[in-house]
Amino acid sequence: MTNSTRSRRRTTGTRSSSRSRQSGDRQRQRQQRRAPQSGTQSRRGTLTRPDTGYTLHSRRVRRDGTNGLASLLQPRVLLLALIVLVVVVVMIVGVSSCIRRGNENTQTTEEVRPKNEQDARVAAGVSAVMTSRFTEALDQADLLAQIAENADKYDDERLLELALNEPDAISFVANYPTSDKSSHPYDGSVKRGEVPLLYDWDSHWGSVTYGDGPVAITGSGPTTLAMAYMGLTGKTDNTPTEIAQQASKSNYTDSASGSKGELFSKLAASLGLKTEAVDVSADTLLYTLGNNTVIAAELRDSTITDEAHWALVVNVNADGSVTLYDPTSSTVSLHPWSPATIADASKSFYSITISDEDLAKLESSSSSSSSSSSSRSDNKDETDDTDNSDDSEDSIEEL
Repeated sequence: MTNSTRSRRRTTGTRSSSRSRQSGDRQRQRQQRRAPQSGTQSRRGTLTRPDTGYTLHSRRVRRDGTNGLASLLQPRVLLLALIVLVVVVVMIVGVSSCIRRGNENTQTTEEVRPKNEQDARVAAGVSAVMTSRFTEALDQADLLAQIAENADKYDDERLLELALNEPDAISFVANYPTSDKSSHPYDGSVKRGEVPLLYDWDSHWGSVTYGDGPVAITGSGPTTLAMAYMGLTGKTDNTPTEIAQQASKSNYTDSASGSKGELFSKLAASLGLKTEAVDVSADTLLYTLGNNTVIAAELRDSTITDEAHWALVVNVNADGSVTLYDPTSSTVSLHPWSPATIADASKSFYSITISDEDLAKLESSSSSSSSSSSSRSDNKDETDDTDNSDDSEDSIEEL
């Protein structure tokens, strides 16, 4: 065989081997297209992710933590941490300074702020009248808190209701548990023809027992009659205390309105007053009032106020209204009323008056009583002096 023949055979074998390899490559490519989800072989095993057409290279990872620590110690990371730390420190210092300055400003403001000399609880610059009103309200609030704290010390719950319903009575109710439950001389002044406005809870007589409670709760009858007596006579010797004591002895108390009508029809006569039961009507009020005449009205419950009680109709005003002095309510007493309203709310009327002759007799009787009392006092003093003289003589004789 010649060399050219061998050369052709080698060339032909080489071409056949090349074609076989190319054919094998095409077949593998077709298999890869048919199965795109098949895993890709690597030195570490088969990857389950889809073949993206890129060759994946594995890299050995060191698990001794050296790479993580090195990444934290990189200059950029250290610089960022330092910046964050500085910002936090600056913020803390700034907030502390603001708080410190705020406290200093508050202290300065409190020190510089002027005070109201009349009442430190009220801001400076407020008028004296307004300051007085605030003082009264603040004092009442303090006393009301005291009453609430000691509410269990009140045997009569009506006293607690009085404090809640009547602001002017708060002081009396607050002092009631520690009071001696006795009366005190009336130190006010009255003028004949001017009826004084009195209230049941006045400290001069409010603690005195009358009926089933203190005058502050049950004494509208005695207080009404006392107002009539003082206004018609100009005298203060019969206050609600004296009248309540006389009414109690005569059994003129009543569980409904506090006092029976006999308080006005009988007891008033013993005071030198002339009384008469009159019709309950608006006309009676309009035509009877005046000329030293007033009218005691027995008011029914749930009308002018919740409870039945007595009040005094004092006079007729220029506009045809009437003035009602209610010893149980300052609200009722401080505004005019229609005569028809008073008549509709009343159970009975008693007119009360005194003539000049009766007033003169009353004054004469009072003067005589005063003289007799003075004489008895002088005689008692002389007797005491005589006794003392005798004792002195006896002492001298003994010496």
